[in-house]
Amino acid sequence: MLSISREDLYDEVWSIGLTKAAKKLDIPYDKLKKACVNHDIPLPTQSYWSKLYMGNEKPSQPELPNAEDYLVITIEKVKKQQVKLAPKKIVKSVKPEKLEGKEETPSLKTNHDKLSEQEKDYFAYFKQYEDKLIGVYNNLKINKTLSSKPHKAIVGYRKKPQYYREDKLRIKSASGEIFPEVLPFVDSLFKAFEKAGAKIVPKYDETEVILKNKYIITLNFKLPCRRINLSPEDEKYSTYHTFEYETKGTINVEVGYKLYWHSWGRSEKSINQTKRMSTEDLLRKVFVYIFSLPEIIDEREKAYIIKEKQRLKEEEERLILQEKRDNEYEKTQELINNSLNYFYSKLVQEYVAAELDEESEEYEWAMRKAKWIRNSGKYPDELLTENEKEKLFNKKTNRTNL
Repeated sequence: MLSISREDLYDEVWSIGLTKAAKKLDIPYDKLKKACVNHDIPLPTQSYWSKLYMGNEKPSQPELPNAEDYLVITIEKVKKQQVKLAPKKIVKSVKPEKLEGKEETPSLKTNHDKLSEQEKDYFAYFKQYEDKLIGVYNNLKINKTLSSKPHKAIVGYRKKPQYYREDKLRIKSASGEIFPEVLPFVDSLFKAFEKAGAKIVPKYDETEVILKNKYIITLNFKLPCRRINLSPEDEKYSTYHTFEYETKGTINVEVGYKLYWHSWGRSEKSINQTKRMSTEDLLRKVFVYIFSLPEIIDEREKAYIIKEKQRLKEEEERLILQEKRDNEYEKTQELINNSLNYFYSKLVQEYVAAELDEESEEYEWAMRKAKWIRNSGKYPDELLTENEKEKLFNKKTNRTNL
């Protein structure tokens, strides 16, 4: 059991928050919150923490009602399970280099020789800037609090009202709470990129990191949250407000890149901060991974160019083949038309010679029509046109098919 005065509990909650106070005092979160409500201790809101972390001005804090009441509150602590320990075995000391199956966690690198081979490969792609990138990487660090001269993206974010901050910098949080480590992390990351020669362009839906005026890397910052159900005893509880979100205190960074032949970005990886990962570890991991993407982008661009050349070649071959087919069709159609014209012209001439008198006007008229049927361009008709000739042939053809 924990015994604590009402005033001391009020100070703890308003100095570090409910979640951290519960961990510090070793008390379940729900029981601590219930004790505060039952003993009329006001609780800080999410907007209070957001304003406090922005640092513009300290938000107003409600006073403790009946502060002269020296009541001592008793709260049950977290029950710890007893674990039976197995008897210790005598193990001979083994040198680290002889251990198999495990790798030691690499320490902070201080020079080129201590970088892993994989990290050397990431920076080696930029041969001209390799030493500069290694120097920036070796000096990566995060201040506990935001520096007095933060990055301009942070300045624009802090100046904006809460509902318009994402116009300047996108930080997604279901709870709306930005805990203290977030802005120093973003500030250190942006400054490191600019030292490496990159350009930072915050946008509404994402932040762009432009490397060497060629590669566009996209970043999205997300703060994972847990859902907390409210009970009817909570002040915020209502039929329309039965739960709220609370940040887990970790940062997730979604990294992607843009390709000039795509109208949208490609999300490549989400780098999540684990419980055992500090913000500096996350900073190094994000920095190193981003400089591995240009090689991937170039490989995809080469593959795209090869594929596009093949597509254009196939399209050109298809057009040439289609043109040949069209020419062949036209020549064949012309041959058929000429053959039909010749056939009908001969047919008319034979009919006229057999049935009409050579001295008659009708004979001469019929022979002229036979020539017109055979070649209307060479022997034009005074009244009938080429279209009317085609109609006559179509009728004859339809009758023949019948």
